[in-house]
Amino acid sequence: MRSGLNVWYGGLTARERGLVSVAGGLVASIVLVYGIVLPVGTALDDAADRHRNATERAGRIEAQIAALKAAPAGKTAVLAGPVEQIAGASAQEAGFVVQSNQRRGSDMAVILIPTARPSAALAWLDGLMAQGLAVEQLTMTPAPDGSVSVNVTLRRSGS
Repeated sequence: MRSGLNVWYGGLTARERGLVSVAGGLVASIVLVYGIVLPVGTALDDAADRHRNATERAGRIEAQIAALKAAPAGKTAVLAGPVEQIAGASAQEAGFVVQSNQRRGSDMAVILIPTARPSAALAWLDGLMAQGLAVEQLTMTPAPDGSVSVNVTLRRSGS
């Protein structure tokens, strides 16, 4: 095949050889730029973005761990009233729409919040300890829009 290509190229006039060489150079340049340089550059940019996001996430997690370690290990508050009322009021104060709030025995409640930002839901759950409630069971289901559905079983601390 190569010899056939050499015979064909040799049969061209000098002007045609120049045009074919320029066209071949343009094709090689286009393949190089659009086939190699741009995809590799895009992949590197995406990797840098993912690395930056992971680093920021790790920093936030480390800061939260440090804050938890620095928090005083004081006695939790004593609840006055049914668990479901305290938990429901706390969820509404935090800005959540409570879909279901069911009592489970004398010192437990199950709360369902259909949509919440994950960070806000976790902050609310973390704040429940100061109110004398502990998380017994937690299910957070992600939604395509970045929110989560929270199904949490709460009990009185120390129970």
